[in-house]
Amino acid sequence: MIQNDDILNMNFYKKEKFTGSYQGMRYLIQKDQEEDAEDENVKHDIFRVTIWPGPYNFASTADDLKSSAVFPFTPEGKEQVVDWLNEQWSARRTEWPGR
Repeated sequence: MIQNDDILNMNFYKKEKFTGSYQGMRYLIQKDQEEDAEDENVKHDIFRVTIWPGPYNFASTADDLKSSAVFPFTPEGKEQVVDWLNEQWSARRTEWPGR
C-alpha cells in the first residue's frame, strides 16, 4: 500500500509535481487552484491527483484511461490523497498491468 511518506512532504508540492507508481497504477500529484463555488475571484489551493494504468507516462496515455480527483491542499488533504490512491488501486485491480 502507498504510505503518507511515499508521496513526499507538503513543501515539495509548492514548486513541483510528483509522479509515482504502485504495482501497475501510475499517478501524478500536483498543487493546483480551484475557483470558489460562491466567488469566482477567490481561488483555493488543492491537490489534483490523476491515475492511469502503466507502463506509459502521463503524456503518452490516452485521456480516457485517466481518472482524477481533487482534495484540499492541507495535511489532511494529503492523507485523503493517499487513501484515495489506495482505494482506487484496490477497487480497480484488474486495470493495473503487471501487478
